[in-house]
Amino acid sequence: MRKRTWSKAVLYLAPSTIEGVGCFADMRIRKGEYVRTWLPEDTRFVTLAKAHASPHRKLFKRFGIRTGNGYWAPANFLRISVGWYMNHSEDPNLQSDDGDVTYYALRDIRAGEEVTMDYRRMDEHHDNLTRDVPLPGRRPAGKPGSKRKKKQ
Repeated sequence: MRKRTWSKAVLYLAPSTIEGVGCFADMRIRKGEYVRTWLPEDTRFVTLAKAHASPHRKLFKRFGIRTGNGYWAPANFLRISVGWYMNHSEDPNLQSDDGDVTYYALRDIRAGEEVTMDYRRMDEHHDNLTRDVPLPGRRPAGKPGSKRKKKQ
């Protein structure tokens, strides 16, 4: 396998036909290229207890990535990377290979095309579509603060 390169594309927000607002490529992204979706310092882990006791609990539940004992969420809900607006698709054009914030193109993506990911692959125990509902036959795992495991 050849070494992946970083795309020069910038993602921008626009109305989505999938839901609300989505992320779109400003230029062509070639299959296999890494895509800048968000910055690693733009995420934080918040335990279930802390998130559910927060006055912002609805934001954690709606936008956070549910894992065994908590949520990965924006470090600041007032200033979040465009990647937090990426919509779900069962046929995504982006996927992570590090279980974290590094995504690459699964196929060529046209300029102006919405970039998507499969929410069900963000955590091995929660599908992140139904939020807070463990997948059948899987028990929540992971320690608070541990790196989330994506299933890509």
